[in-house]
Amino acid sequence: MLIRFRHLRTRILVFVVGLLTVILGSFYFAANTANLRNARAHIDEALELTVGALQRSLQERKQNLFQNVRLLSGDYAFKSAFATEDHDTILSALNNHRQRVGADIMMLVSLDDEVVADTLHPGAHGEDFPFPNLVERAMDSEFGEAALIEQIDGRPYQLVLVPLFAPDMVAWVASGFLLDQAFVDTLRDSTRSEVTLLFEQAGRPWQPIASSLSQEAATVTAGEIGRGTWQENRSGELRFGGEHYIYVVSRLADSGSSPVAAVLQRSLLEAMRPYLELRPVLLGIVLVGLLLSVIGVWRIARSVTRPVDVLIEGAQRVEQGEFTEPVVIRQRDELGRLAGSFNNMMTGLQERERVHNLLGKVVSPEIAEELLSKTIELGGEEREVSILFSDVRGFTTLCERRAAHEILTLLNRYLTRMTAAIEAESGVVDKYIGDAIMALFGAPLAAPDHPRAAVLAGMGMCRALDALNDELAREGEPALDIGIGINTGVVVAGNMGSESRLNYTVLGDGVNTAARLEGLSKQYGCRVIVSESTMQRSTGILFRELDRVRVKGKSQPVTLFEPLGTSPDSLPVAQEMLAHWHAGLHAFYQQQWDLAAQYFGRCTGAAYLQDSAGMFLARIRDYRQQPPGDNWDGVHTFTSK
Repeated sequence: MLIRFRHLRTRILVFVVGLLTVILGSFYFAANTANLRNARAHIDEALELTVGALQRSLQERKQNLFQNVRLLSGDYAFKSAFATEDHDTILSALNNHRQRVGADIMMLVSLDDEVVADTLHPGAHGEDFPFPNLVERAMDSEFGEAALIEQIDGRPYQLVLVPLFAPDMVAWVASGFLLDQAFVDTLRDSTRSEVTLLFEQAGRPWQPIASSLSQEAATVTAGEIGRGTWQENRSGELRFGGEHYIYVVSRLADSGSSPVAAVLQRSLLEAMRPYLELRPVLLGIVLVGLLLSVIGVWRIARSVTRPVDVLIEGAQRVEQGEFTEPVVIRQRDELGRLAGSFNNMMTGLQERERVHNLLGKVVSPEIAEELLSKTIELGGEEREVSILFSDVRGFTTLCERRAAHEILTLLNRYLTRMTAAIEAESGVVDKYIGDAIMALFGAPLAAPDHPRAAVLAGMGMCRALDALNDELAREGEPALDIGIGINTGVVVAGNMGSESRLNYTVLGDGVNTAARLEGLSKQYGCRVIVSESTMQRSTGILFRELDRVRVKGKSQPVTLFEPLGTSPDSLPVAQEMLAHWHAGLHAFYQQQWDLAAQYFGRCTGAAYLQDSAGMFLARIRDYRQQPPGDNWDGVHTFTSK
């Protein structure tokens, strides 16, 4: 919404203060953005290093597991224990080795994928090994070894599987480290990034395993990751508990059936803390600068607006049509010179207003404005316009036995109503020719929809005439009837006449066609006839095709149309009867005289169509006696206006 100010000093103040606000605000915003971008870049770099540290830690743990299990698989004492086939002996040997290497679990698996011994579940002897995909990986590998991260009792373990040879392969040895809080804390201490381990089970959302965050924060983190909007190793943002974190999700390598991911986070607020401590100082500088600007600009604006107020009072008097009292400003600067120019302008406006008022009573206001706004000279320009001609039918007879002043009063009354209907559709009365009217649409003011406006004006003139006739009937006066012709075409529009006397008008073949169409309206029993060029661009208006004719003085045929209204409800005759009319017209063009006569005969039952239907029935009788020939194009030639 545009804010309007009553005072110039307020506008100056708002502009300067607004400009300073934009400048200082941009500086403040740029500093904030730069610090935010810098903090974000440092966090992204730190998280990238944390991802690398996480992967290295997992790789080192995996290599340690492989090394320890290989030692066990080659240990003679362990092979001897295995040879006893005693479960307790094997389990004891596994536990001894597990404690010695610091592993969290060790298992011995038969070649039939059955658990021989499990240090975590001593009673699992003889059960199926729960991770057959680990065995498949080992069998597919070059050295018969494999590593996976799998869930055991709902907790993730980093497992390795190594074959046991005695001397042939007799079993599998599995060992693993638990990915627990200790692992997370170690990584947190070494990278200073918050770490949360999550795992996903089928049909369940991500669940936190261990986290350096609080339990609530870890749960919120798991929920956000569960939305699935993240991309692996691409940083994102998390907000909860008043904190703003930048995070990276990294899936752990060798994840098995239940994927495990690490969410690595750093606090953006913590990274920006030095800048946040400086921000109040910057904000204070901005506010003090704005306050000083307001005081200074206000004092300068007051010294400028006092003479401007005098000019405003003078302009208000001009707006009210008062041109006699000049403005008085005693300054000798630019404002003083402006006051002198203003007084000269008032003198010119006074003269222009006098001429405009006089000219506006002789021609239409639009033409008057056109003449006053341009250099008056002979000549014109080509432009497309719509021309409307109207004439009162039988006006000469109406004038008989009436006094001249009565005729003039009636004519002025009629022309006032018709002019109002034309101007209601942005039309311009070019001239009055006795009881006839010539109106323009699209000149002198351009209008893209001038054909439609001309047709609507013609229908509006008919409605205005009906209202006038009702008044005349109540006064005991005879009714008036009119004919209207409308055509759209390219004409020459401009000032024409002599160097001492000019008239703004249009000339061209399109004007002649409009005049001819007005003369034909009575023969078809309708008030308004438009050309095809006008009809085609009058969207939203319903038409009746009347005829194809050659008017007097023209060799090219013209298709005639009558506007009926803007909706089916406004039609002056039933749609069924209009369908008969158009069917008859089509048959007539095809020289199907009997069929055409049948349809036109039906149309004579409608008073609205009697005249035009009777005219075509008469033509059919003539063509039956003297056929027009195979080359006939359906066009009727008129030899009179």
